[in-house]
Amino acid sequence: QRISAPKINVVTRDDRMFVFDRAGVPAAVHPSRATVFNVSEQMGADYVVLGSYAVDGSAFQASAQLLDVKKLRLSPPVQSSGPLADFIDLQTALAWQLLQQMPNPPRVSLQQFVKSSPPIPLNAFESYIRGVTSTSQQLKVHYFKEAIRLNPSYSLAELQLGKTYYNNHEYEQAASWLSKIPKDDR
Repeated sequence: QRISAPKINVVTRDDRMFVFDRAGVPAAVHPSRATVFNVSEQMGADYVVLGSYAVDGSAFQASAQLLDVKKLRLSPPVQSSGPLADFIDLQTALAWQLLQQMPNPPRVSLQQFVKSSPPIPLNAFESYIRGVTSTSQQLKVHYFKEAIRLNPSYSLAELQLGKTYYNNHEYEQAASWLSKIPKDDR
């Protein structure tokens, strides 16, 4: 979400999981770089973000690299680390660093980029991620509603909640939640 921009189309987790499933890559498997390259090539992706993270008590550290699929080139790794409580800002800083390695990077400073990204309370983000990764439709609804309760302007959680209701054939609930998303929200 933090990397997406008007000229950058970021593949959603659902789309990625669908393509991995079609390629016979189980969701629980950590794919090799070769597998990621193969799948990204099939998707027609220009770039892929590869990386890892570690949590040590209350500290968070992440490292990421851009794989240029067309040129078969791996960018130098970028890193972000700090207190786990600052996870959202650390993730946003990592996104900014990755965007700087792409053609036509944003012409804003890191501080401006972080400030322009909507703030998300960590507990709301945690509920959102639990909803995204849950396999139970009932739990998805629970976690997305909790994310919205903790952050009432969390339009991404509203979108996922609407999609969950839609997939459950609960169309009135889906329409109600989807209509709450601001029209100008990407």
